[in-house]
Amino acid sequence: MTRSETLPFQAEAKELLGLVIHSLYSHPEIFLRELLSNASDALDKLRYEALTRPELLAGAEPLAIRIDVERSKRTLAVSDDGIGMSRDEVATNLGTIARSGTRKFLESLREKGSTSPDFIGQFGVGFYASFMVASCITVTTRRAGESGGTRWSSRGDGEFTLEDAPDAPAGTRVELQLRESEGEDGQDFSDAALVRALVRKYSDFVEWPIQMAASCFAGDGTLKRSRAADGVEVVTLNSQRPLWARPKDEITADEHAQFFRHLTHGWGEPTLTVHFVGEGVSSYTALFYVPRERPDEWLEPAADRSRIALYVRRVFVMGDCEELLPTWLRFVRGVVDSQDLPLNVSREILQHDRSLPLIAKRCTRKVLDALAAMKTERRADYENLFANFGSILKEGAVMEREHSEALAELLLFPSTGSEAPVALSEYVERCPKDQQPIYVFVGRDRESARRSPHLEQAARKGLEVLLFVEPIDEWLAATMREHKGRKLVDLGRDEPEFASEAEKFELERLEREHRALLERLETHLSEHVSRVRYSPRLAESPALLADDPHAPRPHMAAVLERSGRNALAAKRVLELNPSHPLIQRLGELGATADSAGLEDFSRIVHGFALLAEGSALPDPARFARLVSDLMLASVK
Repeated sequence: MTRSETLPFQAEAKELLGLVIHSLYSHPEIFLRELLSNASDALDKLRYEALTRPELLAGAEPLAIRIDVERSKRTLAVSDDGIGMSRDEVATNLGTIARSGTRKFLESLREKGSTSPDFIGQFGVGFYASFMVASCITVTTRRAGESGGTRWSSRGDGEFTLEDAPDAPAGTRVELQLRESEGEDGQDFSDAALVRALVRKYSDFVEWPIQMAASCFAGDGTLKRSRAADGVEVVTLNSQRPLWARPKDEITADEHAQFFRHLTHGWGEPTLTVHFVGEGVSSYTALFYVPRERPDEWLEPAADRSRIALYVRRVFVMGDCEELLPTWLRFVRGVVDSQDLPLNVSREILQHDRSLPLIAKRCTRKVLDALAAMKTERRADYENLFANFGSILKEGAVMEREHSEALAELLLFPSTGSEAPVALSEYVERCPKDQQPIYVFVGRDRESARRSPHLEQAARKGLEVLLFVEPIDEWLAATMREHKGRKLVDLGRDEPEFASEAEKFELERLEREHRALLERLETHLSEHVSRVRYSPRLAESPALLADDPHAPRPHMAAVLERSGRNALAAKRVLELNPSHPLIQRLGELGATADSAGLEDFSRIVHGFALLAEGSALPDPARFARLVSDLMLASVK
């Protein structure tokens, strides 16, 4: 006799079910991922139990997961040939929210000291996500090796019905009566094309084939076709075996390129591939790519975060897991597939777990090691990579402490000693043995920096200077004050030890002798400079402007100026070349010229210093008139 009974959910199920439907998941489409994950678990359990009970698989067709949709009836069903459930298991697993058959199964294996296979379902609530899109759910199931099945049905209203299903095949079928408008933006989950897209998004790498009737995709020759046990021609929607799960020496460059395009939705190729397996507290596989070119998507507002996809046992969890790589490696694309990473009940937000920071640390180190190897072994390719993403690595050098030394080794800079970019270690290797500092100069661009008067004495002495010419280099120069015990000396701000003791004595004598003149110049230029002095770094130019070591750098000064708080913060030091004829003439005029004449002359010298470094003049019209008057006076 067929039994039928209606029972209430346990554990205050009505309230909990409302939480699942309305609050737990941010995207209704997640329900399909959950159903497919449960089906995959059921097949895994069958295969595991068949190790000791081979009769469970006797005569079984190739195991698979089947999705059936009927648009006219607005139904969607997910079926599997897995372990199935007995009547008592149905009542227990589907009648109590947050109780998981998988969890109990794993607990029983641990009690027996067995080694369990990989199961996705750990929380027992994913099934109930289907109520977000369904007005009624019917589950028909029979446990493998038993006779007679069970049918469970509920409208999510606090109770469920159990009845016998004598003719149920082994396995489980979950059928949803879809609501009229169940998804975001009116998604229709009875649409085969949408279902196919969701399978590709969330479950493409589930080990078991996920099939649908071929009639749903008439004319599409890209899908793999086969004949199911019921005679229906079906197509397989998922690729099943992910690239990262294969031995890396078996994967071709073309396969990597195809998967890279799949990840990035682009047409480029990776310039670097990092593929490794991590073991320890957590087991996982990582596959990372560095693009050959800087992608256009970086113009998007969300482009400043990590772009690594997280999978758990081949099931997609999130596309941009910010915890897996730091923001200064956001140009890296790829996946991490964890075998045992714990998730919260919605599988959308990671639990606080000590294994995740360890995974992130190992992934970061592996990427840095691969970049370092590329810099050594494939220098031309690395220089192209750095041209595209070097400014982002410099962000890491500014912000990072743990990996600061490794990041510093990866940086490349234009140099006065080479047409090719130079690394810090290369600079140290070829500098004179008696040179202790690393000389750098922060400029606006490479060519104007090369011609800067600040580099004249360095050039005369044959010293190489690294050019910091990107906006972030201001912060880098302020942060990276030394490298492996060698001080970084910024020729635009610090005072280099270029002068000999005799030269220093002569500069000090000139400063004392012309103190009154220098003070008058400081008065005339008080709007723009904080000090006027003789320079040890000039060789040919009459003057230069040096940044005060305690003043904000130009970009920060611009920020202060825009905020109305610049005051004296951006004033600089005017340095004069005592051997230049113009400055010597200025010294002669200092004792005889009237105040107005000396002021005009000082503004011309200040203007020359600004023009030499490529800066704007504070009053171009006045400067042009002063130069014009000077030229006219010289030809009289």
